[in-house]
Amino acid sequence: MKTIIKESNVKPSEPTIVEGLPGLGSVGKIAALYLIRQLEAKKIATLYSPHFPYYALIDRYGIARLPKNDFYLSKDSDLDLVIITGDCQPQTTYGQYEVANQIVNYAKRYSAKLVITVGGYSSSERTEPKIVGAASRAELIDRLTSLNVLVNKAGIPIVGVAGLILALAKPRGIDAMCLLGETIGYVPDPRAAKSVLVVLSNLLKISINMDKIDKEIERMRRIEEKIKQADQGMETVIRERRAEEKVTYIS
Repeated sequence: MKTIIKESNVKPSEPTIVEGLPGLGSVGKIAALYLIRQLEAKKIATLYSPHFPYYALIDRYGIARLPKNDFYLSKDSDLDLVIITGDCQPQTTYGQYEVANQIVNYAKRYSAKLVITVGGYSSSERTEPKIVGAASRAELIDRLTSLNVLVNKAGIPIVGVAGLILALAKPRGIDAMCLLGETIGYVPDPRAAKSVLVVLSNLLKISINMDKIDKEIERMRRIEEKIKQADQGMETVIRERRAEEKVTYIS
């Protein structure tokens, strides 16, 4: 069972597709959800797969549902934009290929102009997050570099659906590129997601209001500061206890 269920009679026409699933620093999912909300995109389809985690998710009303990926459409005179995000990625290698191929098939069915996958890449840097990119052909690389995206020339693998879509799209004649925001990765990272959104805004020539994500960045900064202070406090307590133990032992 691997199924895309249509939930709307509205069909995309030669869309650009942005895929952002959960991953490192939740960068892809944060960026995709923010784009959906800012553009007021409407859900048009859902993808289910047996390769998603084997549990049911329970909503605030106590109702169970399967894990899924959702497809949203923002439609205007200049651009049909399909945004894909969801609860999870597949748990197996086979499942990663299956779901990535389903998304590529969807792109082919609707004659997608471009597929852009977004996510995070691991870094210890805490400065303004850089964006690393890759693409299915050289002309697209030129577009990325013109937007100050650092091209992945080190041969670092792009893991998961975001990377597989890039490679599977090429033999199907579909243009594809990937944008990865620099992130420490162990907590949700709206800073990295904002950096991705800035590039997407320029790439797609759309306006994105960043006020709400700026507030989220500030909220995360305060949380990180509190965690840091708590860690420092704990280190102080540990040092004091060790000093007391040494004094007791000597006396």
